[in-house]
Amino acid sequence: MNTNRIRGLRLDQSHLTIDGKHLSDYSVFTVTDGITINEAKPVTSFQSAPGHSGGWDMTLDDPHGYPAIERREITIRIAATGDPLEIEEAKALIGGDNGRNVSVGGLTTLGEYRGRLNVGEWEDQYDAAGTVQWSICPLTLDAEPYAYGTEQRINLALDGKATHARILGNRPAPPVFHQLIDEKVDDVTPAVATHTFTANGNTIHVANTLTGAGLWDPPHPLIIDCERHRVTWQGEERAIAIDDDYPTMPPGPVTFSGTVSPKTNVRKYTQYVTYTPRWLI
Repeated sequence: MNTNRIRGLRLDQSHLTIDGKHLSDYSVFTVTDGITINEAKPVTSFQSAPGHSGGWDMTLDDPHGYPAIERREITIRIAATGDPLEIEEAKALIGGDNGRNVSVGGLTTLGEYRGRLNVGEWEDQYDAAGTVQWSICPLTLDAEPYAYGTEQRINLALDGKATHARILGNRPAPPVFHQLIDEKVDDVTPAVATHTFTANGNTIHVANTLTGAGLWDPPHPLIIDCERHRVTWQGEERAIAIDDDYPTMPPGPVTFSGTVSPKTNVRKYTQYVTYTPRWLI
């Protein structure tokens, strides 16, 4: 099955992508005025109270003062043309993504939208002889509210020294802390170590046991994913300290630090932070 038809490349000028593939790779194209991005409403709550004009604002905000945001609906009207077999092929190609979680790019220069894709009803158009000439279909993305930018990486200084950076986007983003530890080789006594990271003064600790490594082992990774609330050491689950919480980073200046202590079984280590900018438009 050919998924790179020249006709598709000629007809689609939208630059839209689904999971990185251009619409022309699906042998479809967008129709005129065929894109609608609906609003993303804040989740707010107000309680009426006697003697208090406007009532009380009961909205639940995050630590940075932002309320939760509802999902938004994005509609893209597409069409397929050619002979009946080509049109059927295009329907099958795009239908393969029906119901999947996908990313849609090209709707904004700031990033891509993510959500569940629904392939709607195809409307076939026939000529006088009853042969299908083209077909139109709405694609609906039940999307998260944000446009997600390109993942960013910030290298961190060692031994708890401050690293200053700027968070892109216009909404808070959860960081992912990475620490790659080259453990001392062989014949070492297991030693308890604490991995510590801070973001704008919010500290997170992970207790771990370093047992040494084989001579040819690569550095062992500790990953703290603050969006998924998940910590892994060499792929195995770990937990943060019971009185800690997973931090998020508001847009703008931020100060990071990170270290591991004691370094009894640590030969050397590196560390960095990654995050994905979030844009609400």
